Amino acid sequence: MANTIKAEMWDRMQFLFRNYYDRMVHAKFVYDGELDIPVLKNALLFMIEKAPVLHSSFVTTVVEPYWKEEEYTIDDVLSYHEVEDADKESDEWLLGVIPYTNNVQMNVAIFKDEKHTIFCLRVNHMCMDGGDLKYFLATLVENYGDLKRGEYGKVHIKSGSRSYDQVYSMLEGDDLKHARGLYKNISKTPDKVYFPWSESVPEDKNTIVRRTIDEADFKRMHEVSKKLGITVNDAIMAMVFRSLYEICGLKDDDSLTVSCAIDLRKHIEKGGLLGGMTNHTAWMAVRTLEKGDDIRDTVVNVIRSTKGYKRDKFMGLYSLPLLKLAYTIFPHDIAEFAIKAGYNNPLIAVSNMGLLPADKLTFDGLALKDGFISGAVKYKPFFLMSVTTLMNRVTLSTAIRGNSKDIDIANRFFDLVMENLHAFNTI
Repeated sequence: MANTIKAEMWDRMQFLFRNYYDRMVHAKFVYDGELDIPVLKNALLFMIEKAPVLHSSFVTTVVEPYWKEEEYTIDDVLSYHEVEDADKESDEWLLGVIPYTNNVQMNVAIFKDEKHTIFCLRVNHMCMDGGDLKYFLATLVENYGDLKRGEYGKVHIKSGSRSYDQVYSMLEGDDLKHARGLYKNISKTPDKVYFPWSESVPEDKNTIVRRTIDEADFKRMHEVSKKLGITVNDAIMAMVFRSLYEICGLKDDDSLTVSCAIDLRKHIEKGGLLGGMTNHTAWMAVRTLEKGDDIRDTVVNVIRSTKGYKRDKFMGLYSLPLLKLAYTIFPHDIAEFAIKAGYNNPLIAVSNMGLLPADKLTFDGLALKDGFISGAVKYKPFFLMSVTTLMNRVTLSTAIRGNSKDIDIANRFFDLVMENLHAFNTI
């Protein structure tokens, strides 16, 4: 009989989110040089074998779903392609979707042409979020190097609990009691602002649109942020807000809410390294009551909204007991119905996965040239902008099931973000 694995709370929530997006997280990295494919296969095989959820299918039941470990080979995970245009082929591959019933929940593809080698990865969001994907990639690079050097005893990957309640591991006494009683539903917001995607048509398909803030602009943005006493993320959020006011056709005195991802690992002992691959992401609703006359005003509005969150030691922990209660007292089908009735998926959201350290993402013998991580492909009307920083360049990306009109709309939005970036950098 096949081994089974408990479907944790975040697994089930991400499964519920299939109604809003395609459940995939995407990564792409460009290198000069050639990968040793047999070594890469061995490194991947070790890691996927030690993380059973990655070689399991998700089994839905009326009462309680679970993961079932499946037979697989490394060829189910990794593919190698020699092509004429690695950029084009890799971008198309990246948009594929892994069925939750599949025998593996992660795919890696290597595309090689005359110019470079491209490493692409897609993984079921039910298995991990951007935080653990960053860990997985860095560990894969490290294990690849150790195997190439014959240092087999160093090959490793974290393992352990995948439960959401690791977020309480650094709390005790009254703080722990308080955190476990945070039943407030924070998903409901007073603003119903929709990103102006086009109407859905049968021709809609998955696509990722992205824009890069170059090294010079990023350096200046960092300098201005430091001068103003804010974070680079605060600056990016101000640019996003001003751009949304314009592209969404809002009046200057309209209110606007944007949900921002929070990495809950800051609440977990050793940053989650004692547990297994999973999700530890929540959201905070950043709300401005007006656009402001210029970018400085918008920065102030964003800071006012986030100030309370940043001072809250329980930031990100609200609603978790409510979700856990629903999955505990109700059969799965009823729990999904109850949560959908009370949960509002963010209409507009930003996920800043932060720094991608180049030294930890450079395979032995190769030179890293570019790369990014992007979140799931959203279904209209939802909008998500993912942000990653690599080699002093910032990649902004949005993944949408849409058409050429939507690509134009996304590019117009990024044009506005860049205009607001340049306004910020002249402060």
